[in-house]
Amino acid sequence: MPLLDGKYEVVSQRQLDGGRTHFDAIAPDGTPVRVEWFELPAGEEAAFERYRRLLKRLKREGKAAVHDVISRPGARYVAWLKPEQGLPRADDPELLALLAEHGYPAAAADIRGRGGRRLLYGLGFDGTATVASPTVEEEPRPRPLRAGTRVKALEKASPETLSWALAGALLLGTVVLAWGAFQRRVVDAAVTVPDVIGTDVRTAIERLSRLGLAVEVAAVPSEAAAGSVVDVEPDVGSELRPGRKVRLGYALAPNVLERTTTPALIGLTYPDEVQAALREAGLVLGEASRVPAPAPAGVVLAQSIAEGAPVGAGQAVDVLVSAGPAPALTFLPDLVGLSLEDARALAVVAGIDPARITVDEVEATRGFPGQVLSQAPSPHRPVPVETTTLRLVVQAGTPPQAAAGGAPDLVGMTRARAEAEARAAGFSVQQRLVTDRNLPAGTVVAQTPPPLAAAEQREVVLVVNVHPVPLVDPGVRASVRQPGPRTFDYAWTILPGIPSTTAQVYATTLEGRRTLVDSRTVRGGEILRGTYTTTEPGPLQFELLLGGVPYGETLLVP
Repeated sequence: MPLLDGKYEVVSQRQLDGGRTHFDAIAPDGTPVRVEWFELPAGEEAAFERYRRLLKRLKREGKAAVHDVISRPGARYVAWLKPEQGLPRADDPELLALLAEHGYPAAAADIRGRGGRRLLYGLGFDGTATVASPTVEEEPRPRPLRAGTRVKALEKASPETLSWALAGALLLGTVVLAWGAFQRRVVDAAVTVPDVIGTDVRTAIERLSRLGLAVEVAAVPSEAAAGSVVDVEPDVGSELRPGRKVRLGYALAPNVLERTTTPALIGLTYPDEVQAALREAGLVLGEASRVPAPAPAGVVLAQSIAEGAPVGAGQAVDVLVSAGPAPALTFLPDLVGLSLEDARALAVVAGIDPARITVDEVEATRGFPGQVLSQAPSPHRPVPVETTTLRLVVQAGTPPQAAAGGAPDLVGMTRARAEAEARAAGFSVQQRLVTDRNLPAGTVVAQTPPPLAAAEQREVVLVVNVHPVPLVDPGVRASVRQPGPRTFDYAWTILPGIPSTTAQVYATTLEGRRTLVDSRTVRGGEILRGTYTTTEPGPLQFELLLGGVPYGETLLVP
C-alpha cells in the first residue's frame, strides 16, 4: 500500500473542497484512522498552528479522538480515530463552550458518545478564528538536564573536542544497538514513544532501542545543554509499531556545527536532482513521502527544512513528492443477468469506453441468447475510469436443445414441480437428498442424467435439498443419500500479450474442498473453456491460475 507522510498506509482517498483530501488509512500501530490533509493558502499557517495546539490540548485532556496532528512545511494534517460502528452523535455543552472560545461553532464539531463519555471525532478548519482566542496551553518545552558531573564535563570541553567525542560515541552506540536489535526477535505490538526531551541523547537512544524502535540522530544548534535531546519526531506519546524510526535532535553549541544553507528542492525531480542539490549543500536526503497531486509524478512538492534555513552540515532533509494526479474512479453495476445491449449501455454510463468492453460468447445450459453470464471486474468496487477493461461472458446463440428424448431441465424447480415436469416428459422419478442451509429447501439442485442429455433409460434422479427437521421420536433415524454426477461449464478469456504459460483450473465446494480440474498451456488471445463432472452437491467456485498466480474473476456456478 502507498504510505502517507511515510507512516500511514492508505486504504482509500477522495478529494474534498477547500483544498482538503480525505484518506482512510492504517496507522503504524495498526489503528484505522481518518486523515484530513490540508493544502493551505499562503498566510494561514499561523491559524493552522493554533488549530493544531487546540487539538493537542484536547487530546491530552481526553476530550478528542485524535491519533496525531502534524503542522510542518508541506505536511499539515489531522489523523482522527474512527468512532465505533453506530456510535451516536451527542452534545457536550462544556466542550462546545471551549470550542466557541476559540472561534469554532457547534456545527463544525463532530461529537459522539453514549453514557457519560463524549469525544470530539472531527473539527472543521477554515483558516481563521472568528473570536479572539485565549492563549492555548503551551506544549511541553524541552527540559534542561540537571547539573551533574557528566554535563559539567561536557561544558568544560572545547567545541572541537565535544563535536568529535559526541560523533564517535553516537556512531559506536548506533552500531552496538543495531547488532543487539538484529539478535533479538521483536513482537509486533504497538509501543509508545517515551518522553526523552531533555535527557542525554545516548540514554535516549538506549531507551528507544530497548522498545524495538529504530533511531536516527542529528545535531541541532541550540543553547541547551550539549548532548541533550531537544526535538523528537514523531511526538512524545505517539504509538508506533516496533521497527519504526524515531528522530532525535540533540543540542550542540552553534559555533561547533559546520553551517550550511538548505537549497531549494521544490520543483526538482526526485531522486536524482534532489540528491545532487543536497550533496552540493553538504546535506543528505531523508525520507520521501508521496501523495497524489496535479504536478507530474516525481516532482518535489515540499521539503521538511525551508529553503535558505541555516542548518548543520550532514543533516537529513525529508521531501514530499507528487505521485501524479489521482486517477478518476468509477463503480461498475451488477451486469450479470442483463442482455448484452443493456449491459453495454450501463457500462458506458459508468464511464467505461465502449472500445474497452470485450465480449466472450460461450455455450451454456442456462440463460437466453445474449444474456450476460459473468463480468470482470466484479461489481460494486472502485476501478480507474481511464484504464479499466470490462470483460463480459454472454450466452452464445440459443442454449443447446434437448436431444431426441433428452432429459428435461429440472434444476432450480421445486420438488413437486420437477416431478410433474418429469412425468409429463415420460420419465419415472427417483430422489436423492442433500442438506445445505445455504440453498433453498425443497429445491432440485442437480439431476441425473444432466439437463437436455440423451437418456436411454426413461428415468431421472433428482437431487433435492432439504433442511434438517427436529425429530420428536429419538428412536427415528434418517439417512442422507448422496447426489449423482453433475457437469459444470467454465470459460475465461486470456488477454492478448500474455506469453505462453501453464493454466490451472481449480474447483472449490461450499465446504472449502479444492480440486484441480484442468491443467494446460495457454497464451494471450485464447479462450480457455472446459467442463467438469462431479458428485459434489451445491454450487462450485472455479478459479484460474496462470503460472501459479490467480487470474481473472472467480466463477460461481450453481
